[in-house]
Amino acid sequence: MESVDNFFASLKKPDNMGLLVFLSCALIIWIFSDTIANFFLDSKAATSLAPENIYLYNRASFAINGLLIALIGFVIDVTVTQRTIAGRAQSMAHDLTRDIALSQAQFQTLYENSPLPYFLLDEMGCIGRPNKATLRFFGGTIEVCEQLNLYDMLGEQGKGVGAQSLLREKISRGFPINREEMQIRTIAGQLRWALVSVHVLLNTPTIASRHIVTLVDITEEKEGERAKSDFLLLASHQLRTPMTTIKWYIDYLLHTPSITFAPDVREYLEEIDVGNQRMIDLVGTLLTVSQVEMGTLLPEYAPLSVVELTNDLLRELEPDIKKRNLKVVMTVDKEAVVTSDRNMVRIAVHNLLTNAIKYTKQGGVITVVAENSRARCNISVTDTGCGIALEEQSKIFSRMFRANNARKMSTNGTGLGLHLTRSLVQKLGGTISFNSEENVGTTFTITLPHVAPLA
Repeated sequence: MESVDNFFASLKKPDNMGLLVFLSCALIIWIFSDTIANFFLDSKAATSLAPENIYLYNRASFAINGLLIALIGFVIDVTVTQRTIAGRAQSMAHDLTRDIALSQAQFQTLYENSPLPYFLLDEMGCIGRPNKATLRFFGGTIEVCEQLNLYDMLGEQGKGVGAQSLLREKISRGFPINREEMQIRTIAGQLRWALVSVHVLLNTPTIASRHIVTLVDITEEKEGERAKSDFLLLASHQLRTPMTTIKWYIDYLLHTPSITFAPDVREYLEEIDVGNQRMIDLVGTLLTVSQVEMGTLLPEYAPLSVVELTNDLLRELEPDIKKRNLKVVMTVDKEAVVTSDRNMVRIAVHNLLTNAIKYTKQGGVITVVAENSRARCNISVTDTGCGIALEEQSKIFSRMFRANNARKMSTNGTGLGLHLTRSLVQKLGGTISFNSEENVGTTFTITLPHVAPLA
């Protein structure tokens, strides 16, 4: 009895109403089957039929009733299905609308309360929809910040050499801008450092603000780096004078014919001279690093032949190459000419060549390739040396870092060479990359624009 009650209770559910209606219609047709048959068939004529045709009459009556039941069932099924689909679609649309509204509210909350400054940027550089962090960064209200122009707020560094036009050109042409260091003035005129990222939201010309800008305030970090650089600069200047004096006296003692020493004393003086020269080189590197990081080392742009530069460096390093019995293979495009700073490019390539010589075993091969691409020049130095372990590759450009296998092969090294190389290359608008496999070799590639962006 309970199962029968459950059956009828299930029929009352909205999803089963179609079945209930169908069963009711089928029951009605079955009860009035004779009446329906008489409506479609001539019952008086049927009484005069021969006995053998009565069977056909009954079959026709049964078929008519069956067709009616099937037709009613089909109509009910289509109606119920459409209502079910419409109901589900309405429910899904309601859920989707609710989820979208919730997502918009969550995004709005995250956008407004993010600790990072976010704002929209139109084609003219005007700021729109600044969040609370942006207001704190610039030091103004929404009304004031929405009247600012990002290009006009760029700091003093780089002004007069195209910093504004360069940023505008990158944004208008869709070049990726990801965590680029820039100096930005606040409303009060204070200079702050920030990592600027610009992302394209829409490529529709009819939309005014098509870019979203993210700022990461690194003012405190830059001030800390500047303090360290100031200390290094001061220490380097203070160290350079006495070391230069020591070198002058050692040279005088070693190269004056009238002064003679015992063989072991001369050997000690030569060792002192080598160590002192290493200190002078280190101080020079520290000075250069400090100047680059402080922005006081300004490039002097001029046309530079990569062939001449490479040949000059190889001639300078030839004694070390012969000493280690290394083979140098050079493929340099004679038309590889860049407008850049000669000294900076020279230091960068020199560091790569000296590293390749230092960390390549006796009889190894060093390959130097320089080739032109559409708008850039690639300079690659490949060695068959010890390579760089995979777990240490992420630190290779860090200041004062030397890989474990490099320290085993050569105790001489400061860990500043690649850091300085990357800093110089970036200052010239280029990039540096590498591929390395431990115990196989390493390839470093410097990519420089044919004309430096600020040239």
